[in-house]
Amino acid sequence: MMASAVSAQVSPSYDPAQSTSAIPDANNTIVVTGTATERVKPDRVTAAFAVETVDETAGAALKKNSEKMDSVIAALENAGVQENETRTAYFSISPNYNYTEFGAQELTGYTVTNSIMVESSNLSNVSEWIDAAVRASANRVDSLSFTISEEKLDNIRADLTQQAVDNARDKAEALARALDVEITGVKAASLFDLGNPPVTPLSLSLATDAAAKSVATPIIPGEQTVTATVAVVYEIG
Repeated sequence: MMASAVSAQVSPSYDPAQSTSAIPDANNTIVVTGTATERVKPDRVTAAFAVETVDETAGAALKKNSEKMDSVIAALENAGVQENETRTAYFSISPNYNYTEFGAQELTGYTVTNSIMVESSNLSNVSEWIDAAVRASANRVDSLSFTISEEKLDNIRADLTQQAVDNARDKAEALARALDVEITGVKAASLFDLGNPPVTPLSLSLATDAAAKSVATPIIPGEQTVTATVAVVYEIG
């Protein structure tokens, strides 16, 4: 049976003082930050499927691995993965040793590992891809993550920036009223670019028994938080 666990990264905290330290004259000004946040569904998935084989000779291990990987690639294509969505992520041939009671090395065979990466915008079939790859002899899912493409970020960047500026203006006007002053202009402003939110990785543990392979794997991409932050220095009088 497959199990999934989600881990999230936390962005470093923002210090508005850092954005205004280079301003030569901060007299008659107030500094505020504005933020805007939106929950966005990822539109890209990246998954790495690996086949690891062991045999007495490198050639035998390589032959066994190649046959299994060919089967995995064919299964993924039958499950809807396009040819241009796959590439080799990692390949290695390494010797295996045992150590005798006298500390000497004894060669016992070779391990061949071949991992392919699938990168796609088709998130609806990820569960089928995992199940198909495992049934076809993939014995590792090295990584699985969901991201937001730059194209999708571009579509929401302008709106979030405007919302962050409006939020900063509202804060500045409230502060000015409390200080009994008026805002007369903007002295400086900084936009902290949205960039791409932290990747949402999932770790999967694989069972090899036939019963587990027959159970569909539930994969839910969820949503990611995109935040725009602006720092604005307002002139007051």
